[in-house]
Amino acid sequence: MNTKSLALTAVLTGGLLFSCSESKLLDQVNPNQASTATFWKTQDDAIKGLNAAYSGMQDRRWSLWIRFLTDLSSDEGYSQSPWTDLANISKFIVTDYNIPMNRESFEAAYQGLYRTHQVLENVPNIQMNATLQKRILAEAKLIRAYFYYNMANIWGNVPLVLTSQTLSDRPKQASQADVFAQVIKDCQEAAADLPENYTGADVGRLHKYSAIALLGKTYMQQRKWAEAAAAFKQIIDVVPTRFDLIPDWRDNFTTAAENNKESLFEIQYYEENRLGFPNYDVAGGSESSERAQFFGLRNTDGFSGGGWCDGQPTKWLYNQFLREKDKDGKVDQRLDYTIFYGGSSLKPYGKTYAEFNQSAGGKDFITATDRFWIKYTNYWKSNDSYFSGINDRVIRLADIMLLYAEALNEQGQTAQGIPFANRVRARVNMLPLPLTISQVQFREQLRHERVLELAGETQRFWDMKRYGIAGPEIAGPNPTQPANVSDFDTDFRTFVKGKSELYPIPLYETDANPNLKQNTGW
Repeated sequence: MNTKSLALTAVLTGGLLFSCSESKLLDQVNPNQASTATFWKTQDDAIKGLNAAYSGMQDRRWSLWIRFLTDLSSDEGYSQSPWTDLANISKFIVTDYNIPMNRESFEAAYQGLYRTHQVLENVPNIQMNATLQKRILAEAKLIRAYFYYNMANIWGNVPLVLTSQTLSDRPKQASQADVFAQVIKDCQEAAADLPENYTGADVGRLHKYSAIALLGKTYMQQRKWAEAAAAFKQIIDVVPTRFDLIPDWRDNFTTAAENNKESLFEIQYYEENRLGFPNYDVAGGSESSERAQFFGLRNTDGFSGGGWCDGQPTKWLYNQFLREKDKDGKVDQRLDYTIFYGGSSLKPYGKTYAEFNQSAGGKDFITATDRFWIKYTNYWKSNDSYFSGINDRVIRLADIMLLYAEALNEQGQTAQGIPFANRVRARVNMLPLPLTISQVQFREQLRHERVLELAGETQRFWDMKRYGIAGPEIAGPNPTQPANVSDFDTDFRTFVKGKSELYPIPLYETDANPNLKQNTGW
């Protein structure tokens, strides 16, 4: 919702606490006055309860750590963080299964699911507008699908909980396939009951095409090409009237053009409504994003702006942007707004690359050729602090167009898929791909296109697993000689096939629940 506020409505059941998000006006309710016995009475309660479910996607324990479990696990990112547990995430080394990145994201996901189940169980009993009631239930199902889609990709076989749980419950795991099947069911049911768009204060809520987009992506992860293509075609068919690529690619990663025509699924953030470290997971916590802080340029000398630089782009990613010049013989324009590097045209926080490198005797850089993320950081501002109001574009049309092209190509419909890749390329002034390239050539080109378009957007690790290319070979042809593998992601030397595709179930969960079996290899 582009109206991103904190309306605190606490519903205390099973030790879980709701925090709602609706408008930019701070509207607080005493959390001690509400319980499941007294809360779910009115239409307004139904809306507030749903907003609590939306806020689960904002939860810093989820929205921040998923970046580390995806972007840094792919060949796009790595970490030089002094926090060893965090740095080891990009090396697929997890010795403590309860590290915050793993444990907090797991528990935040189930807290988010609990909120959706509260809506699904209580809203049907409220006397209210029938159309709105149906919509609220559909939104809750789609939020549930969002969590389970990501959980199936991160942890594989997870407990498939579909009702509110108590502390005494010990749910069993479901297979990844069964979890994906539930995601598909929820997406299909949500799509049937959600509106195609919203107006006014409801802009930013999940709609019919949000559900269809997630449905298609779920089919893609299972390599169900025909089903994925059929889902994506429903979106393609309403281009350009309902959706379209926005003219300036950069506008997808700022606060200026949020909930734009390219966005299909967007998590709302609000910079001014913030708590920050160490209060990020208290009830009704921050609605701002901390992505910019953890991934922003390193600040060791007290300049105004920057962050902790716990995640950085790889040299391999940087080199992908140099493989091909645009129509005017220039470097791909997406490079400067994805990565900060020597030669960049940007001056984030008012400083050139050289000025950063000279700061405090070079302390802002670990090496003289460090590269940093620009995408999703507040590089145009004077101060990141812990907070960013940049909405997370979870799914956007460019992603869907490239996936649609992939689904068509995998079915042998290469010529039909190429125009969709060319539309994405045309926006950034790249030459069109010839319609005569082979299926194999287009497959490899699409993998490259997705890197350039979607780097740092939590897509690459899922893509690598779908392609079947995640493995130690990513580290390069000679992993024993670092000097020879500088263009590769050497973190993949410690990737173990059959194990590292998934993260371990947190130890506190397996210790407490004898029905849970640890993932293979962990």
